[in-house]
Amino acid sequence: MTVSEWSRRYDADQRVPYLPTDDRDLDEAVTELRVAVGEIDPNGSMRTVSSVLRVLRQRRGLAAQVLDKHEPTCLSCGGTKQCVGCDDIRPVAETLDQGWRFLSPAGRWETVERAERENEYAPVRVWTDKTGSGYSWSIPPWRKVEAVPPVRWHGVPEIRIWEYDYARDAPMYAVVTLDTVYRPDTDHAVVEGRYSREDGWRVIHRPDGGEVVVIDCGRSKDKARSALRAAARQHAKALGVQVTVQPRRRLPQPPPVPTPVAAR
Repeated sequence: MTVSEWSRRYDADQRVPYLPTDDRDLDEAVTELRVAVGEIDPNGSMRTVSSVLRVLRQRRGLAAQVLDKHEPTCLSCGGTKQCVGCDDIRPVAETLDQGWRFLSPAGRWETVERAERENEYAPVRVWTDKTGSGYSWSIPPWRKVEAVPPVRWHGVPEIRIWEYDYARDAPMYAVVTLDTVYRPDTDHAVVEGRYSREDGWRVIHRPDGGEVVVIDCGRSKDKARSALRAAARQHAKALGVQVTVQPRRRLPQPPPVPTPVAAR
């Protein structure tokens, strides 16, 4: 590289605005970049990262020029005009399927019952609960529509009663969860049974979601368990779900250790 070429590059770099130095997200991103590049090429990591940062500086300079000219840019990118399309996350018509709800050309929300296409270039024919089987909407497959996919549950909702088994005074819970979840989250407990040396067993819940009700059960865990299950059935009736009991996991018994025969 000659002196004149080096001077031109130096002058060009000086005109490019630097990246912000007080951006925490940027510092974390640069750190991750250095680690990733170091794993790929340990010998040339610093030189490669410097080249990438130089490109980022130039890109930032071009973006600033675009904003200064008030050219059409996305609002999420800092522009002042309407988005040109990259912020549009609506699905296209070819993704419509049974169970989807979309805003039809009639201006109303309709549920898709069937969607078909004759070939990859043909429009999408959509039958809905409003049109019936004798009429269908014909929509270009690339057209974006206001639509939401159906909600598919990964299990049946229930109220499950389960206990910690690490000690006699371990707490008990009645938790709203799905039957496919093995260990439910206690953050969604509707009834809770706890033991303390001062008060003994107490079952705490909100029967109608309002005021807290505390049931004193003394020192009897069986009485507290019965009160907790009765409260759980009360919540299950209000929510329209069933009550189940979490089965305890039985650990396999270790094989018996043979007794050594005393040597004669």
